[in-house]
Amino acid sequence: MFIQRPRKQKSERYQHDDVLRTVRRRIDQCRYGFIFRKVSLRYDSGTLTLTGRVPSFYLKQNLQELLRDIPQVHQLENNVDVVSSCGLSSVPQEDLRRS
Repeated sequence: MFIQRPRKQKSERYQHDDVLRTVRRRIDQCRYGFIFRKVSLRYDSGTLTLTGRVPSFYLKQNLQELLRDIPQVHQLENNVDVVSSCGLSSVPQEDLRRS
């Protein structure tokens, strides 16, 4: 039996791909793109979630500001951890040992 999917799903998929394409383009054009490319992105129903690690709080904030006004993104969850080579970190020590 053939089941036809609603058109809404196709437009949601297009919106998902469009948002991630816009995010990647902004990251590629940014002077810190080589650092931000290591951050994982997830987009779902208007929420863009960022996860990964950057070496400073400045870069974490810079990434958030870079992506805060993307069309179709209503909420930005910045779950990026700050892990510095000099020992300062927003990640508990036991989490650092596991990775």
